[in-house]
Order: sequence, then C-alpha cells, then structure tokens
Amino acid sequence: MYQVKYSPEKAPKVGVVSNSIKAFNEKGKQLVEAQFRDMFQHFKEQGIISQDSIYYPQRIFGPHEVHEIAKLFGKEQVDVIIILNSAFPNGHVLSTIGTYPYLIKIPIILTADYEPDLKIPEWTTNAWCGVIMNNYAARQMGRYVYPLAGSPLSTEYQNQLKKLLSVFYTVSQMRKDFLGRFGDAPGGFHSATGEQLIYAEKFGTRVETMDLSAVMNTYRTGVANGYVKQVSFTDKDIKESMKKISEGRIVLVEEQLLEKGVRLYHTFKAQIEANGFTSAAFRCWPEFNEEYIGVSTCMAIGWLLSERVVTAASCESDWPMAVVQSIGTYLSGKPAACLDFVNFIGGSDIIQLGHCGVGIPGLMANNDPSLMKKVANSGGRVPEELKRKILAGEIKVNEAIAEHSAIRQAGQKIGPVYIGQFQYGPKTGINLIRDRNGNFKMLVFRGESSPQTTKNMLYSAADIRMERYRELSDLIIKHGFSHHLAVAMDDICEELKILCDYYGIEYISPHN
Repeated sequence: MYQVKYSPEKAPKVGVVSNSIKAFNEKGKQLVEAQFRDMFQHFKEQGIISQDSIYYPQRIFGPHEVHEIAKLFGKEQVDVIIILNSAFPNGHVLSTIGTYPYLIKIPIILTADYEPDLKIPEWTTNAWCGVIMNNYAARQMGRYVYPLAGSPLSTEYQNQLKKLLSVFYTVSQMRKDFLGRFGDAPGGFHSATGEQLIYAEKFGTRVETMDLSAVMNTYRTGVANGYVKQVSFTDKDIKESMKKISEGRIVLVEEQLLEKGVRLYHTFKAQIEANGFTSAAFRCWPEFNEEYIGVSTCMAIGWLLSERVVTAASCESDWPMAVVQSIGTYLSGKPAACLDFVNFIGGSDIIQLGHCGVGIPGLMANNDPSLMKKVANSGGRVPEELKRKILAGEIKVNEAIAEHSAIRQAGQKIGPVYIGQFQYGPKTGINLIRDRNGNFKMLVFRGESSPQTTKNMLYSAADIRMERYRELSDLIIKHGFSHHLAVAMDDICEELKILCDYYGIEYISPHN
C-alpha cells in the first residue's frame, strides 16, 4: 500500500470533471463515474486530498461547458486537475482546460477505465481511445498531462493516483518557495551559484540573499526585522532550547559553546520567520569558524530542519541544492539532508554520504555502541565519567553534540556540530545540475543504510549499500554532477521520475 507522505492538513486541492460525448453506453459511464466519486470521497476522508477539493457534479460534453469549469478551477486555485473520460470525450475539453490562463502550468491527470464488461456484445465506452486522442493533443500543445488507466476500485490504481498526487502537491508547494540565502558561497564552490530566474521559471523558487552583517546584528540584539514582521528571542528562550537540545543526547562541548550554537539557531530562526522564508542556504564557513564569530552553523542547521522551520537548509550557501532538498522533503514527508559524496564511489558497494555535523534531530539512528566508543576515544572534550559509561555500554543513544572533527584535526576547537548516522532504512540520493547548454539533469539513486553499512565516522552520515555503484560513479563524472547532494529518508525514485517528466528534466539513474 502506497503511503501518502504529506500531512492531511496540507494535502493537494484537486479539481475533477468527467467528460463524454453523448454516444456509447450510459450504464458504462455511470459505473465508472460512481466508482471514481466514491474513491474521491474516500481520499477526502483519509486526508489524501484537501477538504475543499472539487468534484464537478455533472458530466460535461462540449467546449462551452468546460470553459465555465476552467473558470471555476482557476478561481479556486486547484493544485491538480483530473479529467475522467467516462467514455469517448469531446476533443475540446482538454484543449480548453489546458490553455486557460491560470491553469497553464497546473498538472493534468487524464484517466479512464478499461472497457467495462457489461455482458453485451457492444462497444461500451471507448474511453481510453479518448485518452490517447487527448494525450496527442497535449503533446502537440507542449502541455504536460499524465495518462492513467484502470479502475478506481483497484488498489494498484489508487496507489498510483496517490503517488501522482504526492508529486503534483510537491510541484504546487515549490511554486511558493521563498529561499533565504545567508551569505554567498565560499570561493571555488561554483555549483552553489545558479541563475536565479531560471530556477524561478522552472520551479517557482525565489531567492533573497541576506548579508552576514544582518545575521550578526540579530545574534547580538536578539531582534530580526524583515518583510513580514519583527521577531525577537530572549536569553530565557536560549536556556529552554539548550535544555531541549541536550536531553537524551551526549553533549561533548562546553556549555558556553553550546549556548553560542543555540543562539545562532534562534538567530537564523528569527531571520527566517521575520522574512517569511520557506527554505534556506547558509554560508557556513570560513567566517563562522574564525575567532571573531567562533561558532559552527551545523547544529543550528540541523535544528531548523528538525523543527520544520524550513523545508531545506543547505551548507556552503548552495541554494540550488536547497531547491532539491525541498523536493526531497515534500516527496518523502521527512526533512532531506544536504550531504557530500565523501569517498570514492566506484570502490565499494557501501556509498559514504556525509557532512561535517548537520545531523537532523529525530532522524538519527539509535543504539550504536561502536560509534559511541569512537566518540569517547576521539580526543574531543569527553568527561572521564561519561567516557567510562560509554565504553561500558551504559550509554544507549547515538546522537552526540560534539566539536567539529575536521577543524579539530587542524588544531582548532569549534562547534557545536550534531553527529551520527541518519536513521536506518531506504535512502534516495538526488543531485540536480544545469549543463553548459542550459539543460537540467537530475541524478537519482537509491540504497539502504543499516548497522552493517555504517562506517562509524565522527560526522553526520548516511552510509548506504547499493548495487551498480560503479555505474553511479561513472554517471557522476560523465555528466559533471556536483559534490553536494540531497538525501531523502525514503525510496522516492519513482516519484522523482514523474517529477522530471513534468518539469522536462533529464532523469539519470544507475537503476534504469
């Protein structure tokens, strides 16, 4: 059974209309219409579609009727349109809806049942022939449609429809994406800079860049002024968050450093809420790691995702990857992580995906004593009593707030970072680029993490086992994909393939 990933209070608003010419069998038309209407109501009750979704009560025939329905769907701002061909349709219905101004980019699902068996030697509905006719017209018009065949009573049909609704809900949410970019990318991070208007046209994302001076002013004063409102936080808020963040976790940094990390979390949160940002990208170094600031952004980024303050929070100010993160978040129903390809991909069936310390609280694996022993012996700040408990196996959590291990190796102390393996289970890696000719390409691959795949490195990681790892390595190099990727906490490969089809993005995968 396909599980819907989005929450019921944020389900897609669907507009449905049934369509047929006046010929063919009336009983056959009524049969599929009744079945679809029942399924529609069931989807409402389950929260799969929003409560204000519309099922137009009458079957329509001609172009004048459908113009009124196009006006209705446009006024109601539906996210998805479903045209049910209950028999062979009027050929102007698709073209009228497909060219109506507001509905130009709204996904359309064309659906019809197979020929119903009415135990008569007659041609009953010829509905799928109409779908083929409509699909031809849509392709000629350059209009996206998804043809879906089958009975509304079928579990297979319902699951596929749920999957389509999940994808097209993601499309509708991305049109509302307002991405706050806190500082530009560090030098040399060329893939972290894209053409903003191209992404706005393709996905709907708008990017606003905030100077780090505004961040530091909020860090000092506890006040953020933005497009939407003024947001402030207090020392009491910081103390309460410190308590929440510390509970059930091993804290390996000094209290003063933890407090600075929590203050930075509230700083970003205030800036995001004051400006109405839905996603974010952060220039996380080098400035924050220098003495004049002296606090890592990693833990703050993880908590912004965990608390659902944003749908994406990418490192090194890689805002194009934040777009991909948001897509992964919507499709999986859980925050997607921004990670690196850490090691040579073609050398092992275990692919190491990780980043400095941007673990996401609530999405990490538990009870891994091997990692905890490495933490205890890592050379970081580990009190002797805590170290004794870790080595004795008395500590049963895997989430740790630590110093930045890469910087510590260079002789400096900085933090806090949030380390551990992401929760075990299926993962989907996603990378999106524009090639030198301006064409979008999306790399998609899947794998599974488990206690047997983890490399127990002291960073935030999803070490996954996958087949065809050599092909993955070759595809990364051949197409010039970037070193960053979004990692979704589920297998969403099929959804991403549908999404690429809608956007006209080349879908590249070692699993094809």
